[in-house]
Amino acid sequence: MWKYLLLTVLGLSLLGCSTLKTTLESTDTFAVCKTADVVTTYVGVNSGTFVEANPIVAKLLTHGWLPWIALSAGLYWALVELDNKTVTTAANIVTCGVVGNNLYLLVK
Repeated sequence: MWKYLLLTVLGLSLLGCSTLKTTLESTDTFAVCKTADVVTTYVGVNSGTFVEANPIVAKLLTHGWLPWIALSAGLYWALVELDNKTVTTAANIVTCGVVGNNLYLLVK
């Protein structure tokens, strides 16, 4: 119970003074969540806490961490260049959701 409360409070603290809409439409949010995704996955996989469930990422990880980091940077660049708030919002929801799941798996 306390773990869920802590994760919720930490997640809400990311919003700070900005609005939810502004946060969801920001490519900066994607950069933060994608970085957190890479870090939490790295910790979880290397500690044996979990295995990567995404088959594309799992395949990339067979070649080390650099290909996935490069793909993540490429996705960020594509979002910046595309400059579509709807696509960015969808990417942020998915990526930040993955981070939430990774954190849950790490602390349970």
